[in-house]
Amino acid sequence: MRVEAVLDSIKKYKQLSTTLVRLYLDEHLDNLKADAAALSILREIMSLRVSSASLFGDSTWYFPEAREKAAKTLASTRFTIDFDSYESIPQPIIFQVKLVILMAMLLPQSEFFIGKTKSNKPLKVQTIIPTFRSWLSYMDHVFSCMIHEFTSDVVNDNFQSLEALKRSHFVEFSEGFQTSTDVAKRIERVTSFFQSKRVHELLFSKHLSFPKLSQTKAIVTDSIKDDREKVLSDLVFEKASAISGYIIADFLSKLGVEVGDKKSTDLMHDFPFDIGSVRLVDIDWAILDTYTAMRLSKKHYSFDATLYHIDPSNLLTKNHKDYHYADALREYFSESSANIETIGELHSYLNLVYRSAAYMIGQYTGMRPSELIEVRLDTNMEESFGVPCIVSTVRKHQGSERALFDDKWVCIPAMVDALNAARIISRTRANPYLFSKAETVPFGEEPSHLSQTGIKHILQEYFKQIVPDEYDADSLYPYVLRHTLAYQLFRADLGLPFISHQLKHFGNLVGAFSAASNKGFSEVTLGYGEIGEKLSGTSNTRKSLRHKAEIDAVKASYDPDAKYAGENAEKHSQRMTKIFRGYQAAGHSKEEVFEAMAIQGMAITNVGTGMCYGGKQEDFDESLPCIGGLRCNPVRCKNAVVTQSHIPKWREVYTENLKIVELGEGGAAYNQALEAVNEARMVLRSLGAL
Repeated sequence: MRVEAVLDSIKKYKQLSTTLVRLYLDEHLDNLKADAAALSILREIMSLRVSSASLFGDSTWYFPEAREKAAKTLASTRFTIDFDSYESIPQPIIFQVKLVILMAMLLPQSEFFIGKTKSNKPLKVQTIIPTFRSWLSYMDHVFSCMIHEFTSDVVNDNFQSLEALKRSHFVEFSEGFQTSTDVAKRIERVTSFFQSKRVHELLFSKHLSFPKLSQTKAIVTDSIKDDREKVLSDLVFEKASAISGYIIADFLSKLGVEVGDKKSTDLMHDFPFDIGSVRLVDIDWAILDTYTAMRLSKKHYSFDATLYHIDPSNLLTKNHKDYHYADALREYFSESSANIETIGELHSYLNLVYRSAAYMIGQYTGMRPSELIEVRLDTNMEESFGVPCIVSTVRKHQGSERALFDDKWVCIPAMVDALNAARIISRTRANPYLFSKAETVPFGEEPSHLSQTGIKHILQEYFKQIVPDEYDADSLYPYVLRHTLAYQLFRADLGLPFISHQLKHFGNLVGAFSAASNKGFSEVTLGYGEIGEKLSGTSNTRKSLRHKAEIDAVKASYDPDAKYAGENAEKHSQRMTKIFRGYQAAGHSKEEVFEAMAIQGMAITNVGTGMCYGGKQEDFDESLPCIGGLRCNPVRCKNAVVTQSHIPKWREVYTENLKIVELGEGGAAYNQALEAVNEARMVLRSLGAL
């Protein structure tokens, strides 16, 4: 749409009488008697194109261009408005509303929200349409009540413009209208459009009065607050990351594919977690390609079409019939050493590996759901400064300032492995989308991706399998992975130990995390260029996630009821108990004290594997302060205090050095490793983690 041309047409609106508009819309106008100039103006406005699919005069507006550019997770209803559904509102007023909506789509936001924004760009369609639909629903209720009171003829004759409505009409005829505070804000926001200077000059002669809903007889109830935890717990995050890395590394290793995440392969020898009901099978290319061919055959793929997805030299049979493939697989299972008994077991295993890959990519990219569902496995990764990156599409900030990553997301080695595993298994589905249904796409049909609900379903099924006792199904929602990554990055910047080995790789790529104090989150963090702020979205979410991380840091250091290890542990606990007893006697809860401490930035120096309780110097040079490391444990130093939050780091110390010890006394650094294992074992046992 050419903005000036459309506005020139709208400027002519005041030359029309509301009676003419009403008669024209009701198709009662006698064209021979009507003013020719006015009729020409009316037809000009009615023929304005609002989108490629809709004209101004259409009863339904649809915006396919905006739909195409927007996140695929948005409902199509956000791009459609049906004016005929508001039957009680007089047609001339609907005409005025259409003009205002059109202007809202053309004019900069700053014209409507003076002092609140300086943006020179219009609001997006997906914002404008739901806002006006909410307002129209409210207005439809008001006019419905008026019609009940005065009859439709009276209302249509006397209310042909919004200027005819008085404040008392809204107050009186809002009775019976019920909505939430969130929707009420959306309804009241429309007032800014009608009262803007440009809209008033072009469309109205009188001031429009719209009271707030709270000033009418409408019932506004508090919106239901989402009390779900916004992030995964530290334990679920750590276990899910480690188990997923294990599953993927095991799968790739059995196929002879190089595993880039060496941490996962190392952990496979001394895995720190019980993988419970997770069952891994002995997969090979013969099984995989034959199974792929079977699934494709069932969906009517010819053998030539199947060759695009498999290596025919791996097939266990040359007969391209699904039952031949199935028989060959069963025979292979019974004769080989593969620990698979049925094709169903193979299917379940491949779904497990695929879900682990989807989780890893979702967790460590920090993508929005709308970006995740557009990740394609048939698109090669791109390198940026020598670092592999996943390519998708950022929908959120299109047309605005460049956002973090834009269309590329940094790939840590574990994510590269996850992508490789997903690519291999996706051949069985003939679907290039990472987040897709487990079923094979029938031959000739177009592949599609999942919705946000589909992402949630994958997470629920996967977590139910790998962390059944630790996760809460109600806490899983599409943005939880994104918020969890942001939260863990906030924690890392606070000086707490790394939560998982994958984040360590991430830290190496984007800058080493600070080993600084727990004194809060720096607004400008060189370590990762405010990545935590960017990933966590809105300012309110940023503050809540950062504040949660700060409180966790304070709890780890000051909670009188927490477990501590070390010579000073009891003294520290008693001191904290005494302090908190005083605060609680003054009427403050423990949580309120934590809040105040976090706001004040209170902290004890964190040195990775423990906290230093007081100014120790290096033995070899007293002018240097202690820098922590393995010395910061209760065996080595009486100043050390170890908390629950240090368990992951000590678990890593234990498993890493245990591998060296298991090589025998002839191995390099055996004595040092043995000492480290013993110290780590003592610390973990004291905290009840071993």
